[in-house]
Amino acid sequence: MRHGSLRRKRRPAARPRLDLLEPWEQAVDEQTARAHILPGVHGFPYRPRSTEDVPDGALGALRRAVGAGDADDLLVLPAHTRPGRLGDSRLQILTPSSVLGFGPGGVALWVGAPALPGVRVALHPQRVAAIETAHILLYARLTIFATDARLNVHYNAVSGHHLHPLVQSLRRRVARTELDMPDAPAPNAGLPYKWRRLLTSDAARLDDGDPVAAVAGALPVPRRSEAAYAAVVLTPRELVVLADPVHADTTGGRHGLDTHAIPRASIEQVRADGPLLRVRVCGADLQLPLGQELSARVVHEFARYLPIAP
Repeated sequence: MRHGSLRRKRRPAARPRLDLLEPWEQAVDEQTARAHILPGVHGFPYRPRSTEDVPDGALGALRRAVGAGDADDLLVLPAHTRPGRLGDSRLQILTPSSVLGFGPGGVALWVGAPALPGVRVALHPQRVAAIETAHILLYARLTIFATDARLNVHYNAVSGHHLHPLVQSLRRRVARTELDMPDAPAPNAGLPYKWRRLLTSDAARLDDGDPVAAVAGALPVPRRSEAAYAAVVLTPRELVVLADPVHADTTGGRHGLDTHAIPRASIEQVRADGPLLRVRVCGADLQLPLGQELSARVVHEFARYLPIAP
């Protein structure tokens, strides 16, 4: 076979769908789901006050996996459900109780599956390529991409304030190297108040006082849809993409935010590919649907500070 006829295999897109089914999850009917979950606020994720509030065996396993110190380093997620895959209203996806643990060794997920409880995913900081969050009304998701693995959890957004400081601690461990910054202020003109606030919030910055440079603008949306915006933020340690949830039903407004936090030192290449901004990091391609205009502006504005594809 001639070498010219060989087709180069494309890297998979590192952007999971909201309805991914994990190996420890199962699709069940409503009656089965009710038998496994706690009602009301008792079923919300929480930071345990003491080790007595942690499922048996979880803390010890997470200490061994990533060095989680005590209950303050954990988020307990009681068994919960979400709508069935592909919108099947007859079934719900049941997730058993689980515990996220954070420590010097990264992040790990302990799952209390009845058959075989234990740590199912452990990601070390040097392997983390990107940290993604998706927030749509009361539904939220955290996805952490690594070189050869992925950690994915769904949770009620009401409990987001419990998870946020733990994710921030992971971001600081992952993005430790500071790189050069442009002398460009974050653009505020013409942006809604939500976005002017976000550009200087801890969604974009790891620490107060971190300089930021940003390229912001409107996202492509269907006709007669509410306007949507995104901002690509450069900080000394990260490239952060903030975007309205254009994949959601917006009849009640765009109540939510999608984020990607990418360590700058791990970025291998950035390029605009039509409506996509592609970021190659740790051997995987993140495909960010920012639209042709905004993707091209990002590449142009940050050409001196990111490894832009020729």
